[in-house]
Amino acid sequence: MSRYLLSPDKHYCYHLTSLGIYYTEKDMIPDVAYQVVRGFAWVGVVVCIIAAFMLGPLAFVGAGGFALMSFGMTNFRPTINKHSTLICERTVVFDLENDGVLSFAIPEKGAYAYYGDIFTNTLDQKQELLATLRSLFPSIEFVKIKRLKDQYKHLVYQQEEEKATE
Repeated sequence: MSRYLLSPDKHYCYHLTSLGIYYTEKDMIPDVAYQVVRGFAWVGVVVCIIAAFMLGPLAFVGAGGFALMSFGMTNFRPTINKHSTLICERTVVFDLENDGVLSFAIPEKGAYAYYGDIFTNTLDQKQELLATLRSLFPSIEFVKIKRLKDQYKHLVYQQEEEKATE
């Protein structure tokens, strides 16, 4: 119970490059769980083959169809999602005070518009990331905010509303 209540749900691995931040996201399910599911799947495959020899194709009617799913579960592995947040000289970084969240936005909306949020474990990691961002991208704007919703009061989002009303 403590694994699901106290541990994080996702594991993020960040890489800061000259073009932006590249990160991967993986569910925090132990590898043992995947091995157990693969083990049960192989047992299901063997049972499925034995049932097919004993009963013929009739074994796959009804609940036997569920046994066929074991063939697909033999290669059960964790999925790793890959994401990126692009950074250019027009990027605005919103720094949420007393939290490990950084939000990125670009003023111009269109084909290449983007936004993204970066989560850090501690405030020290966030400060280290901010210092690195300031050294790599000296021309981007950093804005401190108290709540995440406060970023929508910034000029970046006001430009969008003005263009929409025109």
